[in-house]
Amino acid sequence: MAIRSGSSGPLIAVVVFVILTVLSMSTAIYFYSEGNKSDAAAKASERALIDIAPAGYLDQEPGSSIRQAAEGESKSVVEYLITRNAELSTVVTGESSTDAAAVRSALALQGEESVKQALDAARRSVNDAASKVTAQEKIVEQLTAQVATVQAEAAAQSKAADDKARQLTETIAPYRDSSERAIAEIGELKAELIQARDQAKSEYANQLAEEKNKQASLVAANQSLTGRVGELQRQLDQFRIKPSDPSLLVDGRIVDLAATKDQVYISLGNKDRVRPGMTFEVYSDASAILYNPQSDHQTPGYASIEIIKVGDTTSTARVTRKKQGKSVSQGDVIANAVYSPTYQYKFLVHGKFDVDADGKVTDAETDYIRAKIRDWGGIVIDGDEITPDVDFVVVGSIPQRAQLRSVGEDDSAYAASLAASRAYDSYQALVASATAAQVPILNWNRFQILTGAAER
Repeated sequence: MAIRSGSSGPLIAVVVFVILTVLSMSTAIYFYSEGNKSDAAAKASERALIDIAPAGYLDQEPGSSIRQAAEGESKSVVEYLITRNAELSTVVTGESSTDAAAVRSALALQGEESVKQALDAARRSVNDAASKVTAQEKIVEQLTAQVATVQAEAAAQSKAADDKARQLTETIAPYRDSSERAIAEIGELKAELIQARDQAKSEYANQLAEEKNKQASLVAANQSLTGRVGELQRQLDQFRIKPSDPSLLVDGRIVDLAATKDQVYISLGNKDRVRPGMTFEVYSDASAILYNPQSDHQTPGYASIEIIKVGDTTSTARVTRKKQGKSVSQGDVIANAVYSPTYQYKFLVHGKFDVDADGKVTDAETDYIRAKIRDWGGIVIDGDEITPDVDFVVVGSIPQRAQLRSVGEDDSAYAASLAASRAYDSYQALVASATAAQVPILNWNRFQILTGAAER
């Protein structure tokens, strides 16, 4: 038994050795296989890492900072970057799964514009808008202050107006009763005026009837004189043109020529009642004083003179007008229809004149004619009737024949038409009366020519 035990020990040892050898070989093979797998995995991981980041990128900045940040959060670099990208996308667009194109589209970036550039532009726009808002706020503050000032002034003015209104109310209070009485009196006066107007219309109607009767009488008188008009006109023309003795129209003569050019001496002086400023027409002789019935114009002299200096028996005059090629000669006669050295002519001046030729007749221009006649030694007679002592009739512009309005129309229009009708009838009656009495009739044109005052 002991020998069996001794002979089996080596066998057991061999068996254990073999088993251990097999186990060692199996382990070696296993670890060798696993080592190869680890090397392959390491190589694959290295290749994947190279695809993500270049070799050595994570060992230097900024890769090392990214790796450290990932290690600090116990994440891989890729996981860390994906997480950060999702966070940025959420901040920028509100969505975690957004690529760069979606971000650019969501932010409306132009071309290669970055988010920072877009934010800077937006910030500048906001700052500009803020500046404008600040400026507008200042303007609003100024306008608000102005409005407050205007409101304060308006309030003050309103208060002042209220005070004045109150004062005026207190002032006029004592007069209110008297005003009411005055209104009542005005009503009574109005009734009286209406009654007076009705009475005036009645009187106007009576006057109109009377005027129509007078007009009918004048028409009848004119018709009775129609047959005599031609003969009377011929006689009047003869009287005005050339009386039986033309020398009767001559007032004086040119006695000598002065040494000064365009000055002459005439045969009239202080004793003849001449004065400076008087004018005369110059004719070669008395027979040259004519009247042209075709043009209804008095024939002017060939020259006009104006007295500038008066002596005892002679006077000095200057030539104010003369025909071309004609000269004043010694012995020529002078005439002025108003003036007479031995007699004061009487002139009846009627109507209104247009002396300055402006197309308007006025009383002032009529007064000018009267003043001229008096200055030249004539006597002015006022009135509308021819008397035996009237030598000349000076008539103004012919009044327009107005159509007489009815009494029931406007009172002022009726009064104006009545005055115009009377002026026309008075003019026609005076001309007819002067024609019948063979009194020379002068209008403003003839008056200028006969007195040497015409400007030609």
